[in-house]
Amino acid sequence: MRNDMSKVLVEKPRGGLRSAYDLRGSRRKWRNRIDRDGESAPLRFGIRRDAKDRKGFGENLNPLYRYLSKQIHRPWAKVYSELSAHIDRRNTVQEHLFQHVSDRVAVDTFLSEGRVFVHSYGGPEPLEESWRELYVHPLTGILLPNRAAVIAARRREEARSAAKEAQNPDRRIGLPGMSIDRQWHRVKGIWYEVALGLLDGGADAAPAYDVVLGRLVNRDSRKALAATYGYNDVYAWSKRQLPGKTLRKFGLVSQAE
Repeated sequence: MRNDMSKVLVEKPRGGLRSAYDLRGSRRKWRNRIDRDGESAPLRFGIRRDAKDRKGFGENLNPLYRYLSKQIHRPWAKVYSELSAHIDRRNTVQEHLFQHVSDRVAVDTFLSEGRVFVHSYGGPEPLEESWRELYVHPLTGILLPNRAAVIAARRREEARSAAKEAQNPDRRIGLPGMSIDRQWHRVKGIWYEVALGLLDGGADAAPAYDVVLGRLVNRDSRKALAATYGYNDVYAWSKRQLPGKTLRKFGLVSQAE
């Protein structure tokens, strides 16, 4: 750990250098403006009196979080000892940093029926439900990543995706790398990548041809568009058949009806 870690974490860098170049001589101009008669100006001007930007309490916590992430698989007692050696807990500002350590690391843990639990504000909670990215193993005292929370979040996302697929089994949206104006649709048994465009909703707008619905659509077709795409103001203006490699990757099957 850096010897100046406490300064890196709590001191906000002085800013405003670019604007200071634009205001060269501003102190002299200000002094002359308040002392037009040569009699009313103060005898001395403090350096901080009209400083544009000053150092302050910034709480730059990224270096602290990076340090903690690099201490995985080390005994927490040693990590905590290093933190205490470089951050003065007698200083109120620096003591406040230890509260942010507990925001990232679940220290107070215990084992029950083979599962790790964390003592939280609302009472004990399973490790997979904790928002903290790291935790201290209750038996070994080793700092470990909270993979249980990552796995639980992935399972929740899979459950949400499965629920969406159950509502419309012929549509796939929100897949990795898929932009908001792209969807996959199964049309007559064949999977296509569909490009969406905004539908002109004006009273005098000409209808647009939807390649998935296979007909002209306008603002009176909003119910059908919402049921097909999830939005009532878009239509499919083009489609491209998905290659077999992509279908196999996502477990999809094309079979012409």
